[in-house]
Amino acid sequence: MKMTIAYFYPQELNLYGDTGNVEILVARAKSREISVNVVEVGAQDKPDSYFMKNVDLVFMGGGPDSGQKQMYKDLIENKGPLLKEYIENDGIALFICGSYQLMGHYYLSADGSELKGLGVYDMYTQHFGHQKKRCVGNIVCRLHASLLEDPVFKAVNHTGDSLVGFENHGGRTYLAKSLTPLARVMSGYGNNAEDKTEGLHYKNSLGTYLHGPLLSKNPHLADYLIAKALGLEKLASLDDNIINTAHSALEKRFT
Repeated sequence: MKMTIAYFYPQELNLYGDTGNVEILVARAKSREISVNVVEVGAQDKPDSYFMKNVDLVFMGGGPDSGQKQMYKDLIENKGPLLKEYIENDGIALFICGSYQLMGHYYLSADGSELKGLGVYDMYTQHFGHQKKRCVGNIVCRLHASLLEDPVFKAVNHTGDSLVGFENHGGRTYLAKSLTPLARVMSGYGNNAEDKTEGLHYKNSLGTYLHGPLLSKNPHLADYLIAKALGLEKLASLDDNIINTAHSALEKRFT
């Protein structure tokens, strides 16, 4: 069995160790004798529809404004349509922070300038500058029922119904009422520090502000992505006692 991960913009979007998410997916897959091919897709690469049809999972991380500017033109003009088609056709994907923001309609900067997004998700992000405190710190949130009730998630979940992680973002994201958040904030800021939503769950794609990397503290989410990517109903269990103990300790400490 083989899994292909397309890692988009690994040089520009890896601000908070987000590459670790890919490393964790690879390690957990290989522990189950699943071979993994990680294809790094940079601004200079030119993937096509044929390439995307052979991808099992797409990953994009977060980055500073400088990193996002470096890849922005290429994303909008070249790779954006491919990613949108992939997501709308139920492709498995994980977008962290900056890349999550770019999947929406636009990012409105504190100076009033607007950065157009791909419009895959019916949402927008706004930075209010010094008028509002930056969203920084540890976060604990409860997963939405859309994920908890997924038969695949139930089969691979040996951790619980929460996510723990770290967030650091100035932009605040607002989802349309028709969208499903990834989780509900118990402690921390989440999408906008106002409505208690965190991230987004759209078809088979996930967006989130949790860095750290996210999957190091949340093995149930990592296994869900692997199983969904391979079309499996379950995965062999791994010894996650230490990880789950750390997860529980963080949950108790920050709630």
